[in-house]
Amino acid sequence: MTERGVFFRLLGPLEIATAKGRLPLKGMNQRLVLALLLLNVNRVVPTTDLMDVLWPDGHPPATGRKSLQNAISALRGVLARGGVPEHVAALTSEGSGYVLKTAPENLDLTRFRLLADKGRDALAAGDTEEAARLLRRALGLWRGRALAELADSGFDWPQTAAAEGARLHALEEYCEAELANGRPHEVIQRLEGVAAAGPSRERTQRLLMTALYRSSRRDDALRAYERLHRQLRDDFGAAPSRELQDLHGAIVRQDPLLAPEDAPDPRGGAPRPSADPELDVLHALLDLVRRQNRPYVVALTGDAEERQAALVARLMTELQRDDRAAVWHVQPGPDGADLAHDLRAALRRATPERPMVAVAEHLHRAGHLVPECVGDIVTEAGRTPLLIVLTARTGSQGFWPGWDRAVPRFTTITV
Repeated sequence: MTERGVFFRLLGPLEIATAKGRLPLKGMNQRLVLALLLLNVNRVVPTTDLMDVLWPDGHPPATGRKSLQNAISALRGVLARGGVPEHVAALTSEGSGYVLKTAPENLDLTRFRLLADKGRDALAAGDTEEAARLLRRALGLWRGRALAELADSGFDWPQTAAAEGARLHALEEYCEAELANGRPHEVIQRLEGVAAAGPSRERTQRLLMTALYRSSRRDDALRAYERLHRQLRDDFGAAPSRELQDLHGAIVRQDPLLAPEDAPDPRGGAPRPSADPELDVLHALLDLVRRQNRPYVVALTGDAEERQAALVARLMTELQRDDRAAVWHVQPGPDGADLAHDLRAALRRATPERPMVAVAEHLHRAGHLVPECVGDIVTEAGRTPLLIVLTARTGSQGFWPGWDRAVPRFTTITV
């Protein structure tokens, strides 16, 4: 509450707080009128808009205007009985409407925006500790959904949606600051719920994956990507952005650039620049398969079949040279014939001591049953270290429509 003795709260259930405590609001009409006036604080709200919020079907009763006047009168009484002087907060009629006049700092929404803007400026200036402090204060003003009890009753306004969007933006910037401050554990719980509810917010997903990785939860970061991949596919028929795919690849290969500036390389030793990052990702996926003793499927996609073939050839050459894994080259027929038989043969030869890498190329030329076939093999593999490497042209008929749904533990690399 401010020193002036009143604080209007929209960021959660609607409340008026004073030095005497919360002031009572009776009935839905009072709450709806007060909410709309506060969302437009210090601006005249036309009587017609107030009537529309009370009777959203557009058909107020003959006594509708009188009911609005009664609600206005009742709100004035609430403020007066609560000891709020008119120079602090006043509900007046102006022209063809009403206005609630009060200082901006007396409303939690405007205070939130002020703190969030200051935090954003501090973050842009590189003062991440001050940014985290200001943004933490801004987020602390929220007590739940904006105008929660009205939203639960089906009432909504563009201003509340904008406020919720600003809240998520402030949360993301707070998490950016805390990650820069070396405190990834502070942000994981905040991000997990938002990430699950909003797969389309890719910045949130990126922050969560980074925070998990920097908290020594690399496998959880990879699982977060897999969940996102499924959600985007099921809800939007889309795939993660190239930026998120690159982050996933960096996590798989434990790229030193993901660590904070003062953190050691998680792999140990000095980082070495890579001339072939896609090959690094494939090697890192093989390490993941070996460590978890579980199968994984990676599809090399894109329009450059020659580059895909060259990458597969380099992988097979390196694996055969250092004997890190057995290699099984599958040649599916034009309709995917023999694919299941060959993959099962590869599966039988995989052992914890010697993982198997099965390569199947040009699957965009194979039949529509291939995704289900590969998915069945992954399910059968259980706790067997099998890496299946596929190549296909992105967007070819029969490849994308079924793969994401049919194949668990599946990712893509654009080549």
